[in-house]
Amino acid sequence: MGLLAVVAAAGRKGISRDSVLGILWAESAEESARHTLAQHLYSLRRLAGSEAIVATPELRLGPDVSSDIGDLLDALAAEDDEAVIDLYTGDFLHGFYLQGVPDFERWVEQERARIRAAVLRAHERLASRLDERGGPGASIRVWRRLAELDPLSARYAAGTMRALAALGDGPAAIAHGRAHEELVRRELESEPDPSVRRLLSELRRGGLGAGERDPVPAGRAHGTDGDDRPARTGASPVRTASETLPSSTVEAVPPAQGAPSAAKSGNRPWRLAAVIVVLGVAALGLRSILRGESTSPPLLAVGSVRVTGVTDSTGLSPILRDMLATRLGGIPGLDVIANSRLVELTGAVADTAAAALNDAARRAGAGEIVEGEFGFTESGMTLNLRRVSLIDGVVRDGYIVRAADRFSLIDSAAVAIARDFGLTAPVEDLATIRTTSVQAYALYDEGLRAHYSGESATTLRLMRAALDYDSTFAMAAFYVWQSLRGSISSAEEEEARLRAQRLAPRASERERLLIQGSVSEVDAPFTTTLAIADTLAVRFPNDPDGLMLLGTARFAAGHWAGAIAAFDRVVALDSTARLAADAACRVCSALASVSTAYLWWDSAVAADRTARRLIALRPDNPSGWGALIEPLLRQGRRVEGEEAARQVEIVGRSVASPHFFLHRDLIRAGRYEDVDRELAVAASGASPEASAQARWLWLLALRDQGRLAEALALARDGRIPGTDSRIVGLPPELVHLAVIPLEGGQPDESAARFRGIAASQRASAYPAGTKARHVTWSLTLAGTALATAGDTAGLRALADTVEQTGSGSSFGRDARLHHFLRGLLAQMRGRHADAIPAFERSLFSTTDGYTRINLAMARSLLALGRARDAIAILQPALRGGVDGGNTYVTRTELHEALADAFTAAGMPDSARVHHRAVERALRNADPQFRPRYERARQASANRS
Repeated sequence: MGLLAVVAAAGRKGISRDSVLGILWAESAEESARHTLAQHLYSLRRLAGSEAIVATPELRLGPDVSSDIGDLLDALAAEDDEAVIDLYTGDFLHGFYLQGVPDFERWVEQERARIRAAVLRAHERLASRLDERGGPGASIRVWRRLAELDPLSARYAAGTMRALAALGDGPAAIAHGRAHEELVRRELESEPDPSVRRLLSELRRGGLGAGERDPVPAGRAHGTDGDDRPARTGASPVRTASETLPSSTVEAVPPAQGAPSAAKSGNRPWRLAAVIVVLGVAALGLRSILRGESTSPPLLAVGSVRVTGVTDSTGLSPILRDMLATRLGGIPGLDVIANSRLVELTGAVADTAAAALNDAARRAGAGEIVEGEFGFTESGMTLNLRRVSLIDGVVRDGYIVRAADRFSLIDSAAVAIARDFGLTAPVEDLATIRTTSVQAYALYDEGLRAHYSGESATTLRLMRAALDYDSTFAMAAFYVWQSLRGSISSAEEEEARLRAQRLAPRASERERLLIQGSVSEVDAPFTTTLAIADTLAVRFPNDPDGLMLLGTARFAAGHWAGAIAAFDRVVALDSTARLAADAACRVCSALASVSTAYLWWDSAVAADRTARRLIALRPDNPSGWGALIEPLLRQGRRVEGEEAARQVEIVGRSVASPHFFLHRDLIRAGRYEDVDRELAVAASGASPEASAQARWLWLLALRDQGRLAEALALARDGRIPGTDSRIVGLPPELVHLAVIPLEGGQPDESAARFRGIAASQRASAYPAGTKARHVTWSLTLAGTALATAGDTAGLRALADTVEQTGSGSSFGRDARLHHFLRGLLAQMRGRHADAIPAFERSLFSTTDGYTRINLAMARSLLALGRARDAIAILQPALRGGVDGGNTYVTRTELHEALADAFTAAGMPDSARVHHRAVERALRNADPQFRPRYERARQASANRS
């Protein structure tokens, strides 16, 4: 994406390869940088299906590819100022960055400043021409746009005021001047420019054609003028909506005359340079992606709805705010900040003051806020609302709604607001998708604050209490389930999940998708979760909960780049929102997930960089230090990894034990004496969890060393190696009891044990997607054993079963595993050229997937004389973890295969390194491994 941006910004003249290298890969060696550039160009060709970038000899966009920035540059060069105004919708590459590429960041800043300056000049030229040409309000659109682009500019503020006055709308000119003064005092802590103050004085005296009436200050609450008529903004008369809803009436209060409608003006969300959106939507086609224009209404939030005339002891104000935000959020084409997001941003202690809600809405990215007052009348209820720009405080529109009940009141208000944007509000029962219980609503609001403060126990208590008042309240049920996820009582969690799933149709569209997507993570194929998450992210692009679900779904599908992009969007949203330090750290979860995705994508350096980014953002949270340990260890930086583990303990709070990472690394490094010593201590830990964790890692180390008799005793009876002592209180370790016979020369027993595990998993109460995941995995392991036993008939039948079962798994790896079994079948028949494509299709992660695939593929590659390719697929397996998908192949087998591959490639020194690793590992192995030990010892001593 950075490469596309650089080339697109070069326009028709193009840019040299050397310049691109200097911007994107200045710190890389020249040969490496050129190779990386060539790879990127190749990837773009595959993505676009055509020449996205051509070299003639400069790099420029291909003839079939266009971009927003290219069109803008052409308009600037031609001094087509009208086109410039239409094309420029925000700063170049706003919100896009490349972490750790400082030269790119500097280039972006330079380009951004250069383009912005040229655009402002174009606006100024056009405004001057229109002013000279004359005609009331001819230049108002341009001056307003200039004031939006630089709201602190006195010259632009004065130009806007003069244009409004020329239109005969002096009150709006005064309102704009006041808003500018307030903004300057707030942002610059200084007095406004004298020219603006003089102009305001002249307007108040009736100069420049202004009216004499002083309007309501922009953004200030206004209700009635004392005679039950709407207070007026500007000089325009009140207009009454021609349509009425049952049991309700709507009156619309217009903005200042001549002010553009928000649906038509520059009040749209800024459109980024379109190259940014390539990642994650490649299927749309590069041309449409690069063009993708937006004419959507501004991002709305619902702010303060003050209850007037009575004491709001029932907490009606936040209820009305949630109801209106929910109703508006269900209107197709209207993007609305969920009320739960504002609850999150206003903090654990409810702050419902208008200023606090406006600040939260700005931080959430909203362009306009809907606010107002609610009151009771003799005939029912009244809602007095206005839409206010969060950029300049100008009131865009106003509405007075009257109805007999609050549900009709909210429905009518939503219909009126939708109509202003040319949208149609769908008919839906707000009482059904929310709750009619005021008590349930109040408890739900309090529960949300507890949830976003990370207080699971309090959230659970409050949401259960809300359900006691209304058992059909879908979102309360959802948060009960979320609070129980991962709890010890699986039956209780299952009951809560099923209840949330059952009630999901009673929620709003956003919440229904969120519930269904979260449920499908465990109860449906990964493709279902991905489809729901994609829909949620497209429909509600500023919702971090939806984006977290999308990132998780893409990770489960093995779409590493797409997962990282979604998680990074969450980070950008939450970083901009500036969440309180005591809030639940979603940005911590997102960046930790980015780091993990990079590890599975075989990039420990990028994972390291991401973890440090998290530490910089949240130094008081242990997640960053915890995420840093494994990337450091995978780079061989043990001392730094130990220091990161110490920092986890210093910062405190509960995360995964850092010692687990350090113990795994001892196995990765082949330091087996240290493993025995440290795990002997860990196995006698205070908790059964610590003992089970130590036993698991010890079994991996014993299998690496060929000490299978000791491994079997430890897995079956808990017997500590080298002693008569036992780890008490732990059940047998069934997975190792199944895999040890395979490595001990008894593949039939191994296959039978894995089939038995799969049968028990089929009979379990797991959700469907989770069950399919476990069963597919166990059957794949059984198939691996059948291949070792030479049972082609059994393997062929099992491959078909794995294909069928894997398609229902919640994890994308499992849908590919049948290709591995079919690859084994081809390999057993000596058809290595057919086996390799099957193995490639089965790969999920070369470092943390099922690394026996790496081993099998390497064997076929060696059989075809492709030693260097065999080396390339084996090395990531050694760089990865030591358990997870790597549990089922020993590191000793990988070292042996690499030794053979380096020997075949004519690289004896590298081969000896791996022979020595095998020799060290098998020094104390069981007698059956003696031939392998002797072979490694002789090969490592042979220097011929």
